[in-house]
Amino acid sequence: AESAQSGQVFGLYGPAGPDPALLACALAKAADLGIDHHAGPTVCSDIFYHPEGRGRFADAQAEGALAVDMETSALYRIAAHFGARALSMCVVVDNIETGEQTDYSERQALFTDMSRLALAVAVEAR
Repeated sequence: AESAQSGQVFGLYGPAGPDPALLACALAKAADLGIDHHAGPTVCSDIFYHPEGRGRFADAQAEGALAVDMETSALYRIAAHFGARALSMCVVVDNIETGEQTDYSERQALFTDMSRLALAVAVEAR
């Protein structure tokens, strides 16, 4: 993570991750619902659009990072601070490496699938 927010506000530094039970539930529900999915590390940065361009995250990608977002690290760190369970589920619609963007109708379908999955996980986890 390239963000000082969690450290400055909560004194939390270093990596944080998803609740293992929520992650396992999400993976199982995605398979049950036939939703295409990937699970893996996410690079978090509050400097998402950086002057260095697309190559900025090449090292993280080489180490297995699947996506870049701005919120996941803070979500996990804040959940850890308060003893809460958390799971970040992201829909990838723009490829910063190739510049490819998902068209509107496909985005809507992806968002619908993610919403269905999130609700299924929430119901199971309660």
